[in-house]
Amino acid sequence: MAAPPPALMEELVEESLLRLPPDDPASLVRASLVCKDWRRILTGPGFRRRFRERHRTPPMLGFLRLRGSDRACCFTATSSFRPRNADLLHGRYALDSRHGRVLLTTMSMRQEPLESSLAIWDPITGDHMRLPQLPPRPQRRISCHAAVLCASSPSGACNHLDCHRGPFLVVLMSTSRDEVFVDVYSSEAGAWSQPTFAGQHPLDGPVWIVGVELGAFAGNALHFMVLMDSGMGILKYNLNTREINQVNLPPNCRCSVELTTTEHGGLELASMEDSRLHLWSMEDGPDGHLGWAQTRVIELKNMLPANTRLFSVDCFVHSLAVVFTRTSEGLFSIDLNSAQVRKAYEGRSFVNVVPFMSFYTPELGATSAGEGSSAGA
Repeated sequence: MAAPPPALMEELVEESLLRLPPDDPASLVRASLVCKDWRRILTGPGFRRRFRERHRTPPMLGFLRLRGSDRACCFTATSSFRPRNADLLHGRYALDSRHGRVLLTTMSMRQEPLESSLAIWDPITGDHMRLPQLPPRPQRRISCHAAVLCASSPSGACNHLDCHRGPFLVVLMSTSRDEVFVDVYSSEAGAWSQPTFAGQHPLDGPVWIVGVELGAFAGNALHFMVLMDSGMGILKYNLNTREINQVNLPPNCRCSVELTTTEHGGLELASMEDSRLHLWSMEDGPDGHLGWAQTRVIELKNMLPANTRLFSVDCFVHSLAVVFTRTSEGLFSIDLNSAQVRKAYEGRSFVNVVPFMSFYTPELGATSAGEGSSAGA
């Protein structure tokens, strides 16, 4: 009788499991069901840490969208992940998603009272937290937008690979009739800070924050698109210095502008001209001052299926060279590096695309009981 084959060394098993694709979390759950040894490896904190360090950039597991027909917020999966407590989206509106969390509001950012409607949702754990009301302002907020961040973002002490259970910040930038100001909520303090003001009329004429455009976080600063009488611009809030400054757009770049970040965390801007996507990055100039440098021009029409009309670019996936495009055939995601194109949504009745990025690995006890975070895969 032949002897049974020798068991694989545990180190080799772990090295093989580390190579499973992060954008298919169900493969990790299935592997944890093979045997007790594999389950012990996959659910251990050491594996989770090494898995994130190996792949570095969290994958996009899905995106949130607002249906245009009934204004209902929905989660559309782009992987085998399924969120927990997705019923919390009923009657909500997704503003932002970053570092494994989603920032929700119960109404449009243009309506009052915004301050009583903000909440944080973790699609992996299902945790939900409603934020306290902001102190009243003497002047009505004309426009505003918000972003959620890891609380370690200002210091740069976190690599944001596994911080969705830790403390967080919510940064709310608002404009009134003659002011631009920022309020910051800290989950550690459980309260909103005193507002930071940019002073009266920091820009020429009235300022409206473009509420449908996601803010970009780069260089420990948040950047929001704004609309002025003279055209589009950018407002920058530095979390370290708490200063609000204006950032000019590249020359002849005044419409169809999206902010995003590069894979190395730098600020990037994209503008559309017909079906061509122009990419600009913020770089040090020869005089030592920051400025825009055009890096790529991409013909998106050539990447889409034949006879598909391109309408607009809806959003970028931060740190990934992936863009969502609205077309005559639905919503497509395009990887600008690999030219891989996927249909993300069949219909055309939707607004407000917010990508959700996070790592997902099984937790101890979840795979045997059918409970815990593995229920989402």
